[in-house]
Amino acid sequence: MKGKDNADIRELIRKMDAILAVLLESMTEDGKKASMTKRIRLLHTSGLRPSEIARILGKTSAYVNVVLGRETGKQR
Repeated sequence: MKGKDNADIRELIRKMDAILAVLLESMTEDGKKASMTKRIRLLHTSGLRPSEIARILGKTSAYVNVVLGRETGKQR
């Protein structure tokens, strides 16, 4: 039963990731599609880790970390 529970949880996560990706893709700012940086920042401030953000947005963790690092550098 434990294996089925894990498979169910993975499937639920996959579906939630897809929903988030669609919502983020449709997010606009001043009539324009929100930038990838804005999407990453939003997910990060929501408490998601870079690996989770990368999975949702279809980017690599390295890409997300670079964007977050660049954003942190601007705040100094």
